[in-house]
Amino acid sequence: MKVLFFVPERYSLFHSFKEIFKVWEAEVYPIDFNATLKKWEIQFNVQVFRLPNKWRVRWETYFMDKINRYYRQVYDRRLPDLVFIYNNEMLLPETLEYFKRKSKIAFFLGDHPLYTSLNRYYLSLLNYADAIFAPDTFWVSQLKKMGLKNVHFFQAGIPSSHYYEKQLSEVSYQKLKSEILYVGMCYTDNWGYKKAKFLNYFSDHDLQIHGNRHWERWFSFFPNLEPHFRLKSQYYNTDYLNDLLNATKIVPVDGNPGLINGVHIRLYEALGSGALPLLEWQNDLDEIFPAHAELPAPKSYDEINEITRFYLQNEADRKEKVAWMKKIITEKYSPKNNAHQMFKALGYE
Repeated sequence: MKVLFFVPERYSLFHSFKEIFKVWEAEVYPIDFNATLKKWEIQFNVQVFRLPNKWRVRWETYFMDKINRYYRQVYDRRLPDLVFIYNNEMLLPETLEYFKRKSKIAFFLGDHPLYTSLNRYYLSLLNYADAIFAPDTFWVSQLKKMGLKNVHFFQAGIPSSHYYEKQLSEVSYQKLKSEILYVGMCYTDNWGYKKAKFLNYFSDHDLQIHGNRHWERWFSFFPNLEPHFRLKSQYYNTDYLNDLLNATKIVPVDGNPGLINGVHIRLYEALGSGALPLLEWQNDLDEIFPAHAELPAPKSYDEINEITRFYLQNEADRKEKVAWMKKIITEKYSPKNNAHQMFKALGYE
């Protein structure tokens, strides 16, 4: 089996799904539209939302046509059995119509098309799918209600080839160490306020926030966050992020915009590296772990301080909880089990 793999390599999901396709003994061919773009085109596209709609549409037509011509060229060269797509990757409906003549098409949704504006065609693209996998049960039920077929709740599991426990050198540990680590962007709207409010409950401890300048907007609301902030001026590769996670004890995990019941993938990265994810409660935790299990997942922000203090003061309990959560995930969402679920959904058995 040959798989044309529309998943950016910088995402940990890339490695999780590659492990799944290894179970199939598939030939995997990653494809990244950035390979066909000039630097100025990438930079301009980031700012194109500032243009009036008329000019934005003209730019998008040029930009997406160029990307999709490249996609067809690669497709014709590889002739895959399966086209596997993360989100939408700037695809056009006519491109998927072309692919579908000879290949099956599957999507994994990292963002919901109704809640995260990525591509004005995103929702219509899903009509071409032979199977859709989503990390949120609310998304699954909503997409089914809209008439989409073969939609499945799916967790990619721990990307253990890149997020794993390791012994850092003393020099590296002293440079990177923290009690609590948060790596992620903030927003200028109410999602940003919510994120800042969540992290403010950790600000009495040795907290590090690595993020973009949008965090600074909220320091007047939550001044205790400012001393903990470190401007993240470039992308952190998986090796560096794994080191950071190995040098901390607790990783706060909130829901990104659009997640209703689902859990952010940072849960799996943290567990892989041996850090305890302290999770904003989401209903799908009862799907991922045994129902009503005792999880470090406060249902009210008022509970955050007590839970955080307990695990910082009781290292043996913290390690035991990490090991317990990790064991459940590695067994339930192993590459073999995930491959079986995908294989069955796509009609390969």
